Amino acid sequence: MNQPSVYSYSQIIDAAFDLIREKGWMGVTTRAIANKIGCSTMPIYSHVNSVDELEKALRQKARELLKEFQQHRYTEHVLLNLAFGYVVFARDEKNLFRFLYMEKPDQVDLEDVAGMKDKFYREFSENSEEVKAFWELKSSGQEALVQYTWIFTHGLAMLVNSGALGSYSDEKILQLLMNAGEAFYLWGIQKEGNGNENK
Repeated sequence: MNQPSVYSYSQIIDAAFDLIREKGWMGVTTRAIANKIGCSTMPIYSHVNSVDELEKALRQKARELLKEFQQHRYTEHVLLNLAFGYVVFARDEKNLFRFLYMEKPDQVDLEDVAGMKDKFYREFSENSEEVKAFWELKSSGQEALVQYTWIFTHGLAMLVNSGALGSYSDEKILQLLMNAGEAFYLWGIQKEGNGNENK
């Protein structure tokens, strides 16, 4: 009869998560997890059935931390906070960001990116200045604005994560994001017109 494990599933996931933060996905092995929590590899095999299961659990945990970064109130602007939190996560949690977007990336679905427009409407009231400004664009201009802003934010996050831009302060990141957001907004107006055709 097998002896029950004194190590829980959550302890194993937490140890693996710490290893990703320290060493990246390549540093997560059964032996490394066992060493981290001070046990043999047997408890790990008894709790985790496959590498895919472990990866899925770690991806969920990493995304929860990313969400915390994005929901933090850095400024008065919800969408700017989302973008800023994303870049700061890439800067401050280098290995977790690389795990999510370089080592084990999800396939990006452009339909999901366009769907960010719906999230925008849920975040702001109908009478807010943000929604009024957004409605000045035609529907295609709105989606382009959201898509290109996301692409810029992800590109900036990749550059900050890699260190290609040197050391980037919060102030520099915010300024870049605000400048890009304004530029994409103005581009959307020029490209799509003022949206009167939709009324």
